[in-house]
Amino acid sequence: MTFCNELRKETDIYWEGSFQHPFVKGIADGTLPLDKFKYYMIQDAYYLKHYAKVLAFAAAKCETPEEFAYYTDTAKFINEAELELHRSVFLELNVTKEELEQSEPAPGAINYINHMYSAVHNGDVAEAFAAMMPCPWLYLEIGMYYKDAKPGVNLYEDWIAMYSSDDFQVTIQKQISMMNAYAAAASPEKLAILKSHFKNSCYYELQFWEMAWTKENWVPESVR
Repeated sequence: MTFCNELRKETDIYWEGSFQHPFVKGIADGTLPLDKFKYYMIQDAYYLKHYAKVLAFAAAKCETPEEFAYYTDTAKFINEAELELHRSVFLELNVTKEELEQSEPAPGAINYINHMYSAVHNGDVAEAFAAMMPCPWLYLEIGMYYKDAKPGVNLYEDWIAMYSSDDFQVTIQKQISMMNAYAAAASPEKLAILKSHFKNSCYYELQFWEMAWTKENWVPESVR
């Protein structure tokens, strides 16, 4: 069993939780209220901005030109492609520049981002990669899980199509190969750290759906 197969098996509870979360299922069947999707997209834009920065920090720790190129190219792709997608979606959702600038990052988004920053600042590139990898891998699996869904909402159909595309599958297969290579060169102690970072990110991915579903904010439930 490869290292990534082990990771996937050991964290399956979080993946299944994501597949069955009402936010994700609402995208697939078209019942998710647009205000929840709007909230999610705003938080995701904040997350992606920092994800690209984590990639840049990881690039500074790379030991080969090829590895450096991968991280810098991926950071550039996120800035130019994924954030452009968000900008186009924001037009459909009537999200203004002012609204985006004034939006406050939710606790769940900040916790997730801080976890990745901790991994990249306190560890090496392999540790940073272990913390970053669950996000795209999970999105591919969600895309494949619901690729035949017909939500009847253009935004949701485009979202599913993007994360089930052939190009995205190729991207994730490359990342799986990279993670397995990092693991092959790691000591038992390092493997434990990689697993911990990966597992924590899987947890935060599941919490991200819940954050969007509840439109989480900084006001405690007891005083709402």
